[in-house]
Amino acid sequence: MKIGLKKEFLYRGLHVLTLVAAGAGIIAVSVFVRTPVSASQSATAAAQDTHPEFPAGEGREAVMRLCVKCHSPNIILASGQDRVSWENTITKMVRLGAQGDDEDFSDIADYLTTNFPPSAVKKIFVNMATDTQISDVLEISLDDAKAIVAYRDKVKGFKSIDDLKQVPGIDAKKVDAKKDQLVFGAGSTKPAS
Repeated sequence: MKIGLKKEFLYRGLHVLTLVAAGAGIIAVSVFVRTPVSASQSATAAAQDTHPEFPAGEGREAVMRLCVKCHSPNIILASGQDRVSWENTITKMVRLGAQGDDEDFSDIADYLTTNFPPSAVKKIFVNMATDTQISDVLEISLDDAKAIVAYRDKVKGFKSIDDLKQVPGIDAKKVDAKKDQLVFGAGSTKPAS
């Protein structure tokens, strides 16, 4: 009977150890599997908060992940194009080193074509525009535009329309009326004067 009890105790011990190990394994797997999803969701939410001007939709994540690695997304905001032009831009970016798979680039082309089509509205990069360009777009005097450029240089650029409206003497109503033509952040090249 002593041998029978020892065997039963040994089997119960092994059974308990097996259950504990299996439970620990399940917990470890669930934590491992959940972490990337949570991180991905957090990254997506952060990207959405970072660039609310980019509407939600299939391809947005690929744009934020691949395009923003090399340049400001503001370039996209100022560069509405048709499908062929967006595909040409993507091809150029791939030649310059953009890395992704065909599905990424197809999603990007679809997203950009849908959300950033060609526009008859002239847009400017506020932080790179000349005083003449600012004067033309905002329909203000050249002197007022020069004051904007001087203030912009003093504060090292504008991050938003609210920053622009802080320029002493600026007509905030004129700025608000032209907000769809103003792109903040940096572009890839200085616009022509």
